[in-house]
Amino acid sequence: MKKSSLSKKISIYSGLIISIAMFVNYFIGILFLEAHFISERKLEFPEIVKKIQILLKSDSEEELKNYIKNLKEKRDITLLIMAEEEKRWINTGGGTGTGFLIDDLEDKKFIIKKQRMTEAKILLYNEKIGNRWISVRTSLSILNYYKKEIAYFNSFGALVALFIALIFAKVFSRKFVEDIEILKERTEKISNLNFREDFKIDREDELGELSENIESMSKKLAVAIKDLESFVSNTSHELKTPIAIISSRAQLLMEKESQNLEIVENCRVILKESYYTKELISKLLILSKLDVLKKIKIEEISLEKLIKKIVQRYDYLEFSKNLFIDIDIKNETIFTDKEFFQIALENIIQNSLKYCKENGELKISLNKNILIIENEILDNTTIDLEKIFNPFERGKNYLREEGSGLGLTLVKKILLLLNLRYNVLIKENRFTFIIYLK
Repeated sequence: MKKSSLSKKISIYSGLIISIAMFVNYFIGILFLEAHFISERKLEFPEIVKKIQILLKSDSEEELKNYIKNLKEKRDITLLIMAEEEKRWINTGGGTGTGFLIDDLEDKKFIIKKQRMTEAKILLYNEKIGNRWISVRTSLSILNYYKKEIAYFNSFGALVALFIALIFAKVFSRKFVEDIEILKERTEKISNLNFREDFKIDREDELGELSENIESMSKKLAVAIKDLESFVSNTSHELKTPIAIISSRAQLLMEKESQNLEIVENCRVILKESYYTKELISKLLILSKLDVLKKIKIEEISLEKLIKKIVQRYDYLEFSKNLFIDIDIKNETIFTDKEFFQIALENIIQNSLKYCKENGELKISLNKNILIIENEILDNTTIDLEKIFNPFERGKNYLREEGSGLGLTLVKKILLLLNLRYNVLIKENRFTFIIYLK
């Protein structure tokens, strides 16, 4: 599955967040704008009446007219005054109001009504001051008209804001992702045990702190691995000398005390364990070398010759178990690291011979760049395929067999190093190791 870039995701998420914010803002406005408008007017209208009361007491007719005119022009609030004996509204801002008799009026009460002629909704507030009724009203229909205008400009503004935000998100995410790519590239090099390159991201945030931590970790790992390499190498070489001495002395003792069966048997055990230890040290050295290897040498290899050479090397296993070996490879060549590929094949073929049942068959074939190595195993053999590549892991039926328990661990590391896919399976009492060659 193709991975989406982080920059693209940041841009998409930014656009999505802005879109959600704009839509929420739009719907809140649509749903609650009228209720908010009415609640504000309910607080405002009684204050307007108080102001009118003050102006009426001051007998400043001109100031009263100007105040009522400003309410109408600037805030779309109409104010009507009616003396109780007149029975009709007088609009000091021009015109007269009709249709509301004194008997219909309720003091200090808000009413929403529709005008008879236009069906427009209005908010009314009537209050009696002395012998006068003062009516404050405003249109709610104009609010519905403005809702459409607000929605239009909100939508247009949202699109403009979204476009600008996406541009900024793209620029920001590109810089952000560039630094992450540097960290990714560096950690990949560290995973391949390349600690030589120093780097630091010049940022005063978590990414900058992370880059410093990675750099510090890289230096510490380089020192630790170098120390480990030296320890494994020096220890392995130091162990080889006493093991060689033990083996040679055991052989001499066997020859000297050939008539003493007990001594001969003890020497045979010493030789067996010394050979086991020597093989274990050899494989540990190879494993340590694989862990620090950075390059492989690609060359052309004759697969048929290599396999026949390996089989011939372990012919003592073939003869001791009376095995039949079938090699079906004809003049095939491959390109890979010869040294390590040979080590992998040696361990696979040695295991196949070692764990093949007596009088059984080992078959090695190549078909369309798929190398198949299969051997017959004993009935009811217990082998956990998920664990066979673990160090020192063996099948329960073969604990008596000689070996270091590192063979398939070594094979796995080499095949991963050479970038070769592999698979193992058991079917009808046949153990099969498959390598997909390039």
